[in-house]
Amino acid sequence: MTADPGRDCILYWGNESPIPAVAGINNFTVTVDGEAIDITNNDSSGWRELLTDEGVRGVTIQVSGVVLDDTLRADKLNGTNQQAAIFEWPDGSQISGTFHLNAYSDSGPHDNATTFEATFVSSGTVTYTPAA
Repeated sequence: MTADPGRDCILYWGNESPIPAVAGINNFTVTVDGEAIDITNNDSSGWRELLTDEGVRGVTIQVSGVVLDDTLRADKLNGTNQQAAIFEWPDGSQISGTFHLNAYSDSGPHDNATTFEATFVSSGTVTYTPAA
């Protein structure tokens, strides 16, 4: 695996076809969660025991960048919170599924560009497609 520039990652958001890319992103974080299932009991000799399977699983995508359009702001304020999303790495691998726009914020300093932050959380099954 080679190193990739973060600027080449893309987040697509929406129910249109094709799904449009979110404009202006310059930072991102992708977190894949899986809650452990605790099966500790009196026979565990005081040590925690966990199932190898996970309970609730999910993906969180956090992005930030420069506001180039009002798509995310409008979606959040209009209640269009749940849509298809695809996060694509530079090598072509992808995470896709239905995501909920959980949080959105704008920040506008007087001497610089208006920036945004948004957090998307998965709803339902998420699919990982490796690079071809």
